[in-house]
Amino acid sequence: MNLFSLVSAILLVILLTAFMIMLLLAIIFNMKIGAKYRTVLARKLHALRMGSMLTALGIDAEVYLHSIKISDIHRQMERCSACDNTAQCDEKLSNNNVDSDDIDFCSNKESFKSMLNKTI
Repeated sequence: MNLFSLVSAILLVILLTAFMIMLLLAIIFNMKIGAKYRTVLARKLHALRMGSMLTALGIDAEVYLHSIKISDIHRQMERCSACDNTAQCDEKLSNNNVDSDDIDFCSNKESFKSMLNKTI
């Protein structure tokens, strides 16, 4: 093996090691940012009736936040905050155990029913 091949191999190993370390750090950084974002999203979710509805339907909010696309979650949260059926929602949520067939008034009923069908 000549000197050029040896230097090239050592340089390649150094570059590959640096790349792997930077990739690992980027993954860790992104996971921390994602966890913080989902924590903020969970707080917003629980501030709406939607968080109570998920609980009443038997859907774990953490599972919900990790299994539904963020854009869909935002869309569902917007529908919930713009809903005009708050009296019916409060009445159903007062029981704390809601059947998916009893939420025809909910603007997110299709999403909730779809999620319930996936978990069953």
